[in-house]
Amino acid sequence: MQNLSSTQREILLALVDLYNKNKRMIKSKEVADVIGKDEGTVRNIILSLKVLGLIESKPGPNGGYVPTLKAYETIKNPIITPILDQLSLYKDGFETDIKISNIEILDITNPSGNKVLLRVSGELKKIKVGDTVKVGPVPYSRLVIEGVVIHIDDSRKELILDVTRMISIPKVQVKNIISRKLIALKPNMTLKEASQILYKEGIRGAPVLDENEKILGILTTADIIKAFFEGNYEAKVSDYMKTNVISIGDEDDIITAIRKMLIYNVGRLLVLSRNQKVVGIVTRTDILKTIAGLEELVNA
Repeated sequence: MQNLSSTQREILLALVDLYNKNKRMIKSKEVADVIGKDEGTVRNIILSLKVLGLIESKPGPNGGYVPTLKAYETIKNPIITPILDQLSLYKDGFETDIKISNIEILDITNPSGNKVLLRVSGELKKIKVGDTVKVGPVPYSRLVIEGVVIHIDDSRKELILDVTRMISIPKVQVKNIISRKLIALKPNMTLKEASQILYKEGIRGAPVLDENEKILGILTTADIIKAFFEGNYEAKVSDYMKTNVISIGDEDDIITAIRKMLIYNVGRLLVLSRNQKVVGIVTRTDILKTIAGLEELVNA
């Protein structure tokens, strides 16, 4: 089994994925665009993969790279070595003091029997068979693995998980997944007017801006429902909007957006440009649609 560095594996997986989708020679720039790395760096790593017999190349304007059979054999049973002491094991949504030194994906071609072997450091007494745990995002590959513990070997410091969910979070800036059309509300609107706008646009929330486009707050359908439940049918947007708005830069990575949503327990973030102008809202749904196959996993 080929033991690759995290960067080598990331580039090889991207190349294989591109080749499987397009069935043609793949350019180094295509790989660089997918993983968000400099093309020169990608080209150098590809050369090392070629030396290992994992990639074949063809020069010229119509040339490029293709994975070899050895490449498919290598990624069939991948080993991922994270940056030591940076990757923790999570249990019930909380970070433990157990650190992951190595991840080995077992039988990846068998969805019904997919297992993961974790080599760890730290105290394993707080983990038991049947616990649901999570690892990730893994540096570079950005892989997130969730599963049920089915075996613990304290002497060898190993855990085996029955995988329930495995996703790779793409490298995408927030500005690339938000709607281009900004829907904003005015503070002096009635909640009835605001609800009509939200319904017409098919959205669950919108920022509240003044005449100078300064951020005043955010109003969601939950706020409107609360007002109507309290009998305040003539209330204004400013009466029920939330003023503690959580925002994110439009050039930030979606991983940053995910972390902010978890930290602040919100389902949407106001997106700001470099000059702090509101350009849109990013929601959990936007992120779910960006991560391939996650909608089905969430609804399963």
